[in-house]
Amino acid sequence: MRARLDRYLGFFGKLCASSLAIGLLATAAPGCAADDDAAAASEDDLTRRGGKLQLVVTVDWEGRDLREDNIRAMENLHARFPDVKIVHFLNAAYYTKDLADPVDITKRINRAILPGDEKALHIHGWKRLFEAAGATFVASPTFWGTSLDARGRECMADCGHEVPISLYSTAELRKVVKFSLDTLEANGFGRAKSFRCGGWMAKPSVRDAIAAEGLKYEHSAVPTVFLQPKLAAYPVYDWLSELWQGTTSTSQPYRLPAAEGASLVEVPDNGALADYVNAAQMMEVFRANKAEYLRDRRRNVIVSVGFHEETAAAYLPQLEAAIAQMYEEAKLEGLPFESITSSQLASPR
Repeated sequence: MRARLDRYLGFFGKLCASSLAIGLLATAAPGCAADDDAAAASEDDLTRRGGKLQLVVTVDWEGRDLREDNIRAMENLHARFPDVKIVHFLNAAYYTKDLADPVDITKRINRAILPGDEKALHIHGWKRLFEAAGATFVASPTFWGTSLDARGRECMADCGHEVPISLYSTAELRKVVKFSLDTLEANGFGRAKSFRCGGWMAKPSVRDAIAAEGLKYEHSAVPTVFLQPKLAAYPVYDWLSELWQGTTSTSQPYRLPAAEGASLVEVPDNGALADYVNAAQMMEVFRANKAEYLRDRRRNVIVSVGFHEETAAAYLPQLEAAIAQMYEEAKLEGLPFESITSSQLASPR
């Protein structure tokens, strides 16, 4: 069972979004200013003063467990890099587990969050979460091409992490998105504006649901070249390859349409997550985006790297090594390099 969980956690990376608007990918300038962020600079201001190389560090909270070694590893990351802001894709599933203690859950999560970090939303297909939100649980297919027995032993405590939420209708997903936003807000985390889909699988039904519930930023586009070594044998790899066709390590934020005339700012996870990308590969992503920035210093260029809470103790050392090297290289070359969250992105044209 442990081996199976480890395999699942290795994948828990992400999967969200669609290949719509791929043609817009590399040409747009970074992200979209939040309505409530009066401090965010306008595009004209950014052009006048020159662009920057921007670091987006993310963590996906999978909703499985909150082990002490992983929380401590995240505390150590903040201690080592106090100026690095983190986008926390939080999961309401922790609060729906059997015998969950909301006070203890909130306390553990807050240990990993500092002022300046962003509190965002992450959803995997957990049975207890979906049922708590009033949705009918879907047991298959999973990322691995298997099916779950919703009444069987493996679902007695909880199950469904490996079921793509894109299998659900927009109406069902809106229930889960709203329930998740409400739960996190009720426990002191505010109302999220950014989202990453479990397993990076943000198909149209997912995008339409999150846009309808007021989210503004979607962080699921991923270069599948980084996932190939671990996931190529599973259906999820083919799904993602089709969904994010054209996404590369230098893809930049762009507008993505949603239902009823709404739109999202897609922020590509262009450096993927540390479960799939080692420190040397992260530096390759950094240097590729640095080269893009040097071609036109008037625009901002993002480098997105991240990890999972549930595997933080195992994978944060290589992420930390890469972050340290990025800052050192930027300083030696006199490059404007800054850590940002979603609301500090410039608005894509």
